[in-house]
Amino acid sequence: MKRSATAEGVMRSIANGDGRLLRSDGQRNRDQVVRAALEIFGENGMLGTVEQIATRAGVSRTTVYRSFPTRRALQIAVATSQFAQIHRIALLAQERSAGSGVGLVDFVFGAFEYNQANRLYLELFEGRPTAEMLDVHTASRRTIAELTDESRAAGVIRPEVTDEDVALFCSGMSWRLATDHATTQDDWRRSARFVLIGLGVPDELLPPRRVPQAHLDPSVADA
Repeated sequence: MKRSATAEGVMRSIANGDGRLLRSDGQRNRDQVVRAALEIFGENGMLGTVEQIATRAGVSRTTVYRSFPTRRALQIAVATSQFAQIHRIALLAQERSAGSGVGLVDFVFGAFEYNQANRLYLELFEGRPTAEMLDVHTASRRTIAELTDESRAAGVIRPEVTDEDVALFCSGMSWRLATDHATTQDDWRRSARFVLIGLGVPDELLPPRRVPQAHLDPSVADA
């Protein structure tokens, strides 16, 4: 089966809204602003200011506005970047699965851990991808479908389970957990386990009997 786009391609696909790759210095500044915005929004919610973001990124306000003319454009960029990270978790799970069928298990746990730590993008696009996110969303769903097909063929999940079922279970549960900021990491892990049990994953493939290989931080998983 042909694999989905590489993780590098996923991140490159959101380099610029019109598809053009930015110059290296411009891309570096843009990446710094997006990372800073994620931190500031995470700390202060939507009350975080451009001044705070520019200071955290080590750039001027003009540099921020050059890449993101409006506040909404910056919020969408942050959400799209996080959406791409979910796809990257799926790609890493797929690579490590190597046809065994356990990649879907790793993806679900990795996605739930990421969502627990990075709820902001769920709040920003309210469960519906924007036009800017659509390409990343489509690629992510394609990889999830491949993981589902592999798991179904290996007998890891029930034969009637589809990728739509997986997406509905994961997105619905994540959205519910994200709207309650009192939930803990244990709540998210417990919910991921219940999602997989609902899909028919046998107990021996679930923690604590098996430690999922997908990591919260994709950069760690690359190591």
